[in-house]
Amino acid sequence: MIHKIQYFEVEKLPEGVFLQDVVNNFLAEKGENIVAVHPVMGKSLIVHYKE
Repeated sequence: MIHKIQYFEVEKLPEGVFLQDVVNNFLAEKGENIVAVHPVMGKSLIVHYKE
């Protein structure tokens, strides 16, 4: 398994798209492979996962 990191940033999302929705979809897609979710600087998140 490979440990990967996905970075989500509010400023990079289209208008009307919420960070929580994007992250929730990603978490649902990766399922049990999620290792951790960390907030970064208030408007960003880092998700650690395995593939």
